[in-house]
Amino acid sequence: MKRENEKTGKKNEKAEQFKLKEKLKRSLQSKERGITLVALVITIVILIILAVVTINFAFGDNGLIRYAEDARDYQANADATDSKLLNDATEYIDGIIGGNGSGGDTPTTPSTVEEAKESEAVFTEKTTVTDEKGNEITVPEGFKIADDSGDTVQEGIVIEDVSASTDENVQGSQYVWIPVGTFIKEDGTTSAEIVLGRYTFSTSDGTPTLQQDAANYTESVTIDSYYQELAEYREGIASSGLDAENATAKDLTGFIESVEENGGYYIGRYESSYASGSSVDNCKAASKISTGYSTSSMTYSAGTLWNYITQLDASKVAINTYEESTSVKSDLMNSYAWDTAIVYIQEAGNSNYANQTSKNSSLANTGENGDEVCKINDMSSNVVELTTEYSTITDSSIAYPCIVRGGLYSSSYGYTAYRLSDCATFSYDDIGFRLNLYM
Repeated sequence: MKRENEKTGKKNEKAEQFKLKEKLKRSLQSKERGITLVALVITIVILIILAVVTINFAFGDNGLIRYAEDARDYQANADATDSKLLNDATEYIDGIIGGNGSGGDTPTTPSTVEEAKESEAVFTEKTTVTDEKGNEITVPEGFKIADDSGDTVQEGIVIEDVSASTDENVQGSQYVWIPVGTFIKEDGTTSAEIVLGRYTFSTSDGTPTLQQDAANYTESVTIDSYYQELAEYREGIASSGLDAENATAKDLTGFIESVEENGGYYIGRYESSYASGSSVDNCKAASKISTGYSTSSMTYSAGTLWNYITQLDASKVAINTYEESTSVKSDLMNSYAWDTAIVYIQEAGNSNYANQTSKNSSLANTGENGDEVCKINDMSSNVVELTTEYSTITDSSIAYPCIVRGGLYSSSYGYTAYRLSDCATFSYDDIGFRLNLYM
C-alpha cells in the first residue's frame, strides 16, 4: 500500500512538473511574441523616419533636386556670361577696327545733336538726329558731329569725317548741313520753307528770287541771259577756243534725289585744300583749315590751300575725293547747292549775306578771315570758287564756259552770290573750289 502511495505521489509530482514546464513555455512564447511586436513597431518607426529624411534630403530646400536645379541654373548663367564676354570682346575688336573709339560696350546710337556731341559717337549707318528745335539732320555713316558744331541748325551743324574716307589726309574734313524743307528757327515759333533751287538775289538787300526749282532740273533754264545748269554729265574740253566746255555735275539726278530723301545736303566748311594724290586723276581734297598757301603756283603738300586749279581739274578732284566711299558722294559745287546755301544762311539770321564782299585784302588760309556764317567759312572771301554751272558767254575766238562764285581777296566787285564766267584753262592764285557732299 505504501509503495502504491509512493508511486501515485511520484506520478502526481511529475504531472505537476509537466504542467509547470508547459506554463513556463507558454509564458516564454508570449514574451517572445511581445518582443517581436515591439521590434516591428520600432522598425516601422525607423523606416518612417528614414523615409522622411530621404524625402527631405531629395526634395527639401537644400535637397539633392534643389542642388541639381541650382547646378543647372549656374551652368546656364555661366554659359550666358561666357556668351556676353565673347560678344563684348567681338564688339571691342570691331569698335577698334571700325574707328569707333577704344571698344567696350556698344553705345546707344545718339538721337540728338547734343547726345552725339557729348558721346563723340561715330555713326555706323546713316542716322537722323534732331536739334533742340526739332530740326532733323541726316548724318552719313563714318561721320560724327564735330566738337565745335553748333547745337542747332540755325547755328550750323558740322559733321566730321572719321572713317567715311580711307585716306587719312581726307579724314578730319568737316562739312555743314544745308537743310531743305521746313526750317525751324531759333525762337522755336517761326519757320521758313527752304526750296532747293537756282536763285538770283537782290543787290540791295539780298532777297532771293527762285529761278529754277530743282523739281524741273532737266529743263534748260537760263539765269541772267547766260547761265545754265546742265543735267547731263560731261568731263569738259580744256581749250582756250570756242570748242571749250566746262565739266558738269557728275550725277545731278542723284544729288537732287538724295536731297529729297534726306532733307538736305552738305557743303565743305572750308575752301578745299590738297589732301593726297600724284595727278588730278587720283588726287583728293580736304575740307579743313589750311596750313599754307601759295602765291606763285600750286604747292602739292597736304594741308595747302588748293588754288591754281582749272575747273575741269577741280571737278575731277572733287569727284575723286569720296569715290571709294560707301556712305557719301562728293562733287564740285553746283548752282543749286551754292544758291540754296545762301538762302539758308540768310534765313538763319545773316541778313544780306548774298552781297557780302571779301573780308581779307590778301590771300590767306581758310577760316582765318572772320568770314564765318552758320559755321561755313569764306563763301564771300579769299578765293572765288569754281562750280559746275555753265556759261554761254563767248567773244570772237574764246569761250568762257566756266562759272566761279563768291568774293575774292582785295576785290570790291566780288560778293557771295556773284557769278563770273571764266575760261576752261584758267588757273590763278585767286581761284579755288569747295566740295559738295551728299548721301
